[in-house]
Amino acid sequence: MSLLFRIVAVLQIAGGFYGFATLLLRLLAGGHGGIGLLMLVIGLLMSVFALVAGVMLIEGAAMGVTLSRIVQGLQIPVIGTSWLSYAWHTGAAAPLTVIFGRRVTADIDWSVPSQAWRLATGGHSTTVLGINLLALACWLLLRFARR
Repeated sequence: MSLLFRIVAVLQIAGGFYGFATLLLRLLAGGHGGIGLLMLVIGLLMSVFALVAGVMLIEGAAMGVTLSRIVQGLQIPVIGTSWLSYAWHTGAAAPLTVIFGRRVTADIDWSVPSQAWRLATGGHSTTVLGINLLALACWLLLRFARR
């Protein structure tokens, strides 16, 4: 297995575990009802999915690359509108975003190590659209590189 595949696997394992622990603590703390509880459970399942895909990738399992491609693909979009917000990353992120407000601005940020889950209906009046460049690079690596 190549070094780059191992890096992707480690990011997924670490980010998946961190996301699982963080979201489980939020879930156990309570105070969430209805749609908020559902979003937490979805985030928890996504974190477990990333963790399992990373373990399978590092073990060299046949499905590891496919599952990791799905994990990375789900991390590419960054959406924030008045009716829907979605962003997810495990391990690290480098989002390039365009913010549509009074002025249109572009921003690139990065965070290592990190984990974030955002899925919500409703949101801010400012629209934010972007892509996670690190997830895109990992997806392309998993898609086109030979093992």
